Amino acid sequence: MRSRLCQLIASLSLILACGSAPAKAHPHVFVDVKVDLVFSDGKVTGIQHYWTFDDLYSAFVTQGVGRNPDAPTEAELLPIAKSNVEALAEYDYFTVVRDAGSKAELSTPTDYAMRQSTGKEKLVTLQFFLPLKKPAKPDDRFAFQVFDPSYFVAFELEKESAITLKNAPKGCVPKIFAPTPLNADDRKILDESAASGLAPTIDFGLKLAGSVHVICP
Repeated sequence: MRSRLCQLIASLSLILACGSAPAKAHPHVFVDVKVDLVFSDGKVTGIQHYWTFDDLYSAFVTQGVGRNPDAPTEAELLPIAKSNVEALAEYDYFTVVRDAGSKAELSTPTDYAMRQSTGKEKLVTLQFFLPLKKPAKPDDRFAFQVFDPSYFVAFELEKESAITLKNAPKGCVPKIFAPTPLNADDRKILDESAASGLAPTIDFGLKLAGSVHVICP
């Protein structure tokens, strides 16, 4: 567990020293996801991600950052945003897009930034635009998911209101399809993982990931 914890924390660049990482049950990081699905000429050109991290992770990422550690500026957080986005390439940005039934290729992200909320919890939000190498037609074979296969990071995108369609054809709406409920064996594996802090199985995160589709007239 420790090596896996250190590896992924390093890859996300959110904690500088693995020795400071808290011992937590699996998953270790929780992320609320909002997205803008960006269109041009009737096709999807990319996904604008907004990932808001849980309070503990937000505290780690801002620890010692900026002149005022209680309120680092966007400029002070920019190097962390850059290193995060660059490191996420190894994991395909935890984003899977399917176009015409096949996995779509992703381009290098742009417009990355990181902000901290002014509320009591001071949550950190990482944003970046993830372009598709080839624009995709929003038909019944287009869909995307945001998940960590290892379930080290738990991404949550539950409501259609968290999805915005930018410049989409008139009448198009987003629809989230929930994952198939876990069977008894999988529920047992997940319970054991929560108790031990170990990853459940490879690609277990996929079993818990919803799928976002775009329904057009």
